[in-house]
Amino acid sequence: MKRWADHALARQWQQVPAGRRALLKAALWGLALVLVWQLAWLPAQARLQEAERKLTREHEIGVLLQRVTRAPVRVGGVAQRTTPASLSESARLVGISVTGLQTRAGQVDISLQGPPAAVLSWLHSLEQEVEQLSNIQLQREGEALQARFVMELPD
Repeated sequence: MKRWADHALARQWQQVPAGRRALLKAALWGLALVLVWQLAWLPAQARLQEAERKLTREHEIGVLLQRVTRAPVRVGGVAQRTTPASLSESARLVGISVTGLQTRAGQVDISLQGPPAAVLSWLHSLEQEVEQLSNIQLQREGEALQARFVMELPD
């Protein structure tokens, strides 16, 4: 294998005037810095901005949850909310759309969606009044919150 000093490129490099070599070195270093900037710094900044947006959104959801849990429980008769029809109607009144309602063996499987504040407030008040909710599942779909749960119907 040839040594670097014997290589044709090395000889050509040595023949380039010193001032021009310094200019070429500076240009190569500048190109290297731009390349590092493009490959490392900018994607890292984009990831940081995305993390900041997610953190802000999570903070907003946390504030919303605190506001909902501190909200006063609505007063209403338990007897009015124990039928599937009355559950559907009470959800509709607060701006929640019931997407699934199935009754079987003294239980009601309910699926609904709506604005997060309305869904959480409605679920909170329902749980305070009925106290027979189980298997509650919450999922965010865009700006809406989907909820699925099972409620035991009284005898």
